Amino acid sequence: MRWLNNGYVLMVVTALAWSGNNVVGRGVVDLVPPIGLSFWRWSLALPVFVILSLPYIRRDLPLAIANWPIVLLLAVISVSIYNTFIYIGLTTTLALNALLIHTGRPIVIVLLSYLFFGRKISLVQGGGLFLGLMGTAAIIMRGEWDLIAGVSLNQGDIWIAVASFLWALYTVLYNKRPKIHPTSMMVISILIGLSLLAPFYIWEATTQMAVPLTGVTFWSVGYLALIATGVAYMTYNRTVEVLGANAAGLTSYLVLLFGAILAIIFLGEELAAYHAVGAVLIIAGTYLATLQKAEA
Repeated sequence: MRWLNNGYVLMVVTALAWSGNNVVGRGVVDLVPPIGLSFWRWSLALPVFVILSLPYIRRDLPLAIANWPIVLLLAVISVSIYNTFIYIGLTTTLALNALLIHTGRPIVIVLLSYLFFGRKISLVQGGGLFLGLMGTAAIIMRGEWDLIAGVSLNQGDIWIAVASFLWALYTVLYNKRPKIHPTSMMVISILIGLSLLAPFYIWEATTQMAVPLTGVTFWSVGYLALIATGVAYMTYNRTVEVLGANAAGLTSYLVLLFGAILAIIFLGEELAAYHAVGAVLIIAGTYLATLQKAEA
């Protein structure tokens, strides 16, 4: 399939699949506990990846074991920690704070790429990064830039900041994984991640709140497992392979663009001028960054 080699298409598909993650996580915050939401998200996604990996997993397992340090690190970040921290953070932080923190992730990716591998950002990529950041800020601030002065960190902000930093680290290190099939990598990562997450899930279920068996639980976990995990993780990882870590990090801006559209459709928010301004800046910034990578 040609689209699997097209960085632009991969970024859009990833953003569309991921755009509902924070919306769902925030929407069920009082109904489904955060660790349980993360645990069952991955548990439901596991059989899907197992089926997809059947032609490759036996061949790939020895290579994964031989490279266990990087496999373990990527599994812990992507499965055990990232979404768990996001869902925990969404229980106490404001949406404005969370969105502001996420916008810094591409910058962290560029910084880590430089520190670890000496991958400098070009002038064109820097311009794209700046445009994307300004577009994101326009949407977040709704055109009222004085809101920046009112933003303050709380415990939820810290959880999300740590998660965003670790996802930037995952993005930078992903291409150092063993060269095994992506579905094999996902199965191994999920098995490792769930085994480490399980004790915390049991603790939450027995001392805090158990995951209720309700319709909300089933549809929210189902969406997160099949779309925000099954589709998004595969296309994002492929984006890193095709475009590189720096350009792939700009997917965050598209996620916010589509998230704003979802808010208009499902939450009844009105379309305003700052949405149009933000959309133009985000699309232009993403294009410039990926264009430079393609030419390099």
